[in-house]
Amino acid sequence: MKRFYKEAVAGTAPGGHVVRLDGKILKTPLQKHLLLPSESLATALAAEWAQQGDEVIPDSMPLNQLVSTMIDKAESHERADMNKTVVEYGASDLVCYFATHPQDLVKAQEAVWLPLLKWLEQEHGVALERVSGIQYHYQQDGMLEKLSGIVAGLDAVSFTAVQVATGVTGSLVVALALSSGHLSAEEAFQAACVDEVYQLDKWGDDELARKRLDRIHCDLAAVAKFINFFKAAEHGA
Repeated sequence: MKRFYKEAVAGTAPGGHVVRLDGKILKTPLQKHLLLPSESLATALAAEWAQQGDEVIPDSMPLNQLVSTMIDKAESHERADMNKTVVEYGASDLVCYFATHPQDLVKAQEAVWLPLLKWLEQEHGVALERVSGIQYHYQQDGMLEKLSGIVAGLDAVSFTAVQVATGVTGSLVVALALSSGHLSAEEAFQAACVDEVYQLDKWGDDELARKRLDRIHCDLAAVAKFINFFKAAEHGA
């Protein structure tokens, strides 16, 4: 859509910090006031709007999209269905499916995925079964029930981060580790893209594959920023 405002600035309003476009408080797609917990987050969102050209491109404003999604969806009547969708990724999680060959790829997967599975078991009591090859394997019902409880217990910020990161990576395990701070955005990217990075290193660069990886990298970096802004706000930063 064409740019419809001249100025985007951060400000305050009753209840928190806001972004104003030509003086009007920014709202979410569902027309809720976009109230924010810190000046720094409001400034970051305002910067995304200010950096738009003649055309407004929503995909180039990841923080705005994440915050709007959180406000509109994470505490809505849709949350239960969204929880189920996220947990379905855990039922056939990426980090459980190890290659059978070549051995250097298997070792690369084991180096990043086995520690994640161990962390999930130690931190959350969820022991997901390792699979060799690509044949579908549905995880035990008891483990999925535990994952369901974990996802249902996430606050709005953490759930939004987990939901987005799960969709981006194909792994609920990676998303939970990123949301909790166990993995950085870069580490989450490496865990999610072991196979793709291996293929590029082995067979040479591919423009489409590289663009896909760049997009994943940017999306995970945005999720990590989103989490960090809210954590900082909790500590008064």
